[in-house]
Amino acid sequence: MPSRARVPELMDLPDSDPGRLERTLRQLAWINRFLTGARRLLARTILEDARRQRPPYTLLDVGAGGCDLALWLAGRQPGLRITCLDHDPRAVAYARRRCAGVPAIEVRLGAAGELERLESFDYVFANHFLHHLDDERIAPTVAAMLGRARRLLVITDLLRSHRSYAWFSLFAGVFLHGSFAAADGRLSIRRGFLPEELAGLLAGAAPAGCLEVRRERPARVVVVGRPGGFAGF
Repeated sequence: MPSRARVPELMDLPDSDPGRLERTLRQLAWINRFLTGARRLLARTILEDARRQRPPYTLLDVGAGGCDLALWLAGRQPGLRITCLDHDPRAVAYARRRCAGVPAIEVRLGAAGELERLESFDYVFANHFLHHLDDERIAPTVAAMLGRARRLLVITDLLRSHRSYAWFSLFAGVFLHGSFAAADGRLSIRRGFLPEELAGLLAGAAPAGCLEVRRERPARVVVVGRPGGFAGF
């Protein structure tokens, strides 16, 4: 796939059907659990680092959607206080219902452009968030995310490839119905990144040695950032 798609996803449209949007958020939670490797990535980055520190710890989840990963993190790491940020009031309402009764999680309505107004956190995380942005917004957004992180920034997103597109299309045709997940999932891959492409988009977003971009399985591009650099980390 030679270049990123520019078409907006259906779930990002303000007039998209709320019922289909909620089903999409439920299906994305299932996808995150079984297909994306996000839990494994969190376990070996943020959770591994947190276990070497003294609680409490704080984490900002940017573009948190239905907060399924925040709920998983809260169950795995006592002492972790999580702030979930999403720009869509419908997703925020759904997430607040899901997180009701979980005092470790706060769900806030807010856009990526407001990151610099937020307090700092020990950890900042985003899953499948960057591909929703246009190219020119990626570097300043990642810079703002790194600026909120005291210890570690972890971003995972989609690798743009024909193979990823073909495999997801087969999966979606069998399992994803009654939502935007099938159409938006294919479009998300077309809006995804090549590692060298994302590294180029992030040139100048942080001081040298503070960001790493790498490809990981399954079909993911991962950005890891450390405010003071990775020497001795």
